[in-house]
Amino acid sequence: MKEYFKATLALSGFIICMLFTGGASAGASGGELTGTWILTIDTPRGVRHPSLVINKDGDSYSGVYNSLRGPIDIEAISRDGDSFAFPLVITVPIGDIEVNYRGTINGDAMTGSVQSPRGEVPFTAKRSEP
Repeated sequence: MKEYFKATLALSGFIICMLFTGGASAGASGGELTGTWILTIDTPRGVRHPSLVINKDGDSYSGVYNSLRGPIDIEAISRDGDSFAFPLVITVPIGDIEVNYRGTINGDAMTGSVQSPRGEVPFTAKRSEP
């Protein structure tokens, strides 16, 4: 009977710990999203290497996308575990084009895709600065 109570007490402590810490894997992610990232995107016009600077304020992420067309502010980047996504409006001579980035983070690496009116292309990225 004593062993039963010890086991029950230990299990109760484990459950309380999991509730307060969010569990061993519930809050786990592939890495920190903030920092400076160098992307590699194989576009129909050749390989491009824009940079992405991601900042965190509380639970919210935002950033700046830097390409040959100049910097573009990103007001909100959503994150769910290892996954992230954000829309980006690019101004080109024929008007504004919205593209959507979706990807996953694993340590200092990202993989994902960019969806545009012309289709979808994959991208990879490496963190250049934390």
